Parts: sequence; structure tokens; C-alpha cells
Amino acid sequence: FLHISNFSAMILRTELKPLRCFWHFLLHDSLGRLLLGSFLLGIVYFATSFLLSLLPGHISAVLGRAVAYGALGVSLFLYTSIRGFGKVDGYIGTGEELQRVFRGMRTAQRAPRPPFWAYGGNVQFMPWMVYNLFSATFQALDFEKQRFTVKGLQDKTQPESKTNPRSMEDEVILNFFPKTSSSDFPLDAPTIVVEPGLTCTAQDVPGSSFLRRAVDRGFRVVVIERRGHGAPLRAPRWNLFGDSDDTEQIYEMLQERLPDAVGFFWIGFSSGSKLPIEAQGKFDARREKGDGKAPSFVAMACICPGYNLETCFQGFKFPYRQMCLSSTKSKFLMENEVVLRKFNPEAYEKAMEAQDLQELLLHVAPFAGYSSGKEYFEHENPVLYAPQVRTPCLIINAMDDPLTVPTTRGWSYFC
Repeated sequence: FLHISNFSAMILRTELKPLRCFWHFLLHDSLGRLLLGSFLLGIVYFATSFLLSLLPGHISAVLGRAVAYGALGVSLFLYTSIRGFGKVDGYIGTGEELQRVFRGMRTAQRAPRPPFWAYGGNVQFMPWMVYNLFSATFQALDFEKQRFTVKGLQDKTQPESKTNPRSMEDEVILNFFPKTSSSDFPLDAPTIVVEPGLTCTAQDVPGSSFLRRAVDRGFRVVVIERRGHGAPLRAPRWNLFGDSDDTEQIYEMLQERLPDAVGFFWIGFSSGSKLPIEAQGKFDARREKGDGKAPSFVAMACICPGYNLETCFQGFKFPYRQMCLSSTKSKFLMENEVVLRKFNPEAYEKAMEAQDLQELLLHVAPFAGYSSGKEYFEHENPVLYAPQVRTPCLIINAMDDPLTVPTTRGWSYFC
């Protein structure tokens, strides 16, 4: 049966190859995107024309012109504004190496140049989500998946001992792209470890354009689907932002799996940015004290981090606050109700009743290995460990981000 299934799948992939090439052209080629965007705009135009045709003739004509001219005028004004008045605020470390790297980053020296449909945080958000959905569905990346068992302490505030064993075992999923078995890609290629966002997966970290571009430039990427992201929980250990203990075990495994890689890099998107700062701050502090086994990365990047865990979700507005809260509850709490409720029914109920993500984060602290939200923040908040980071790190925020709004105070923690 297995042989028949694999043979059928091979035939199906062969038959779908032209279709996959077509979708790749539409989603990842500039001309293809232009054609797809024009097609969607055409649909909007004809739908609007149909609705207007249902109105009396004179009203339809006047309203049609008002809608057309108004939409065009507002779009041109907003787009011209961001192209004309957009700016870059740079906060750079004092090290000469950082200064050298920054001087070589041409895109960091100029204002953003977004495509026409992405002239505002809210305007671009929905088309971007739809684009990512289409890309993950019709042009999915062909990952090599490896399930890896990680072991966590019962009490994260105490060292490992007979009374505090590493009994919280579960699986994380490592997604290698390209596959390590590929003869077309060298095993010694520099490797980027990728931490996805809030409820994201390997196919949408969010999006996959970064992964594709990194491979085009000679990097191998390894997307980490943390506990609960790629598979249901087996143990009641779940940290919404990821666990640095798990990261260290994953790092050791990657060194064994890719011993010839010329260097490891680390990037986190959105909530996935917590780990590179918090964990690497701890790792770098250990290395300064002589611990040569602490994980070491060549460089790191954080894309749209929330900085302070005690306040990071407070900037979420309607409708994103409701959308993210609902997806978080569905993916992590509801799908793992049996395991989590059995471990701590009170924490589970309070988390399910939470009205926003900031409140939910307080209530799920017991699942991360802490007795309270206060204890969780004391041990996990990246702003407390940012001063210990010695690894070069690039942090990027958008001033019109509809979710994470950076502040000078937030930057001051890191720079």
C-alpha cells in the first residue's frame, strides 16, 4: 500500500508541475505579481460596477465617479506621502564592526520604497495575508522535516536536580530547506535558524519570501516549529514565546547534524524575536564567564519585536487584537485542552476567559514552568537580558506596524 501511495503521489506531483510553475510565476515573479494584482483589481472594478448598476442611472453615474476619483486620490496621496516623507531612524551600537556592517547596508540608508498596494500598515496587511495563504497553498516549500525530542525542567526557576528533573518531554519539528540530502546544495552552507511568529508554521513564518531569498543567496534555512506549533502537545509545557532551554538542545543537535556549516545565524519574526534576545543574552553571559559550550551565533536579526513582554500586546488594536487572541486560543489552548487542563485547570480556565493576549500571557505562566506571571517576566523578559547580548544583532521595526508599535523607550533597552 505504501508503494502504491508513493507512486500515486509521484504521478500527481508530475501532473501538477505545470500548475506549480504557473503559481510560482504569479506569486514570486515581479511581472506575475503585477498580472495577479491587475486581475484582482479588475474583479473589484467589475464587482463595484455591478453594484452601482443596480442604482438609478443618475445616482449610479455620480456615485461611480466619486468612488473612482476618491479611491485614486486617497491612494496617490498616501503613497506619495510615504515615498516622499518616509524616513529611517537608526540606533547603532558603538562597535566598529557594527558601524562597518551598517555602512554597507544600502537599504538602511534610505526611506522605505514599498509597492503601490503597501503604502499603509492597515492597507497592506490583508493583501499580504492573502498572498501568504496563496503562496503556502500553491507554492509550498519542500522541507525536510525532523522531529526532535526536547526535555524541560519541571520548575524553571530552579536548577536541575533529583527533585527537579527534566521530565517535561515533547517534540519540536525542524524544517530544513533545502533538504540535507540534496546534492545541489552544499552541506557546509551557512545556516539560518528561523523562529516563526505567534501562531505561524514553517510555510508561513509569516510568509516565505525571506526563506526563498535566503536560499537564493546561498544560505540553508532551518525553521523551528516550537512546542505546539507543528504538532499537538504531549506534555503540559508550553511557552508562547519559546523556551531557551529547548533552543540550546536544538542548537547542539544542529551542530551534530550540520558539522560542516561555516556558521549559524539566528532570526526571529514578531513574537519569535523574543528568543534571540533573551536566550542569546543568557548564552553570551555564560560564554563571558568561560562556558565554551553555550550556543554561539555569527549574528542575529529580530523583525518587528515587541520588546517588553509586560506590555508588548497592549498596542494591538481592532480587529487584530481579536484575531490574534482567537487564533492563539484555538491553536494552543483548545487543541491541547486535555493535556493543559489536566495539569492546571484553573490556569487553563483563566486563559480561555482572557479578553486580550496580555491577560492571557499572565495566566499561562504555569504552563511555561513558572508559578506566576511576575515570575515568568523575571526569567523570560528579553529587555532584562538585552544588555548582556554580545552577538551582533539587527532589529527592524516599522513605524506604521498595526500590531507592534516601537517606541524610543523600547529601543533604549536594546541599544
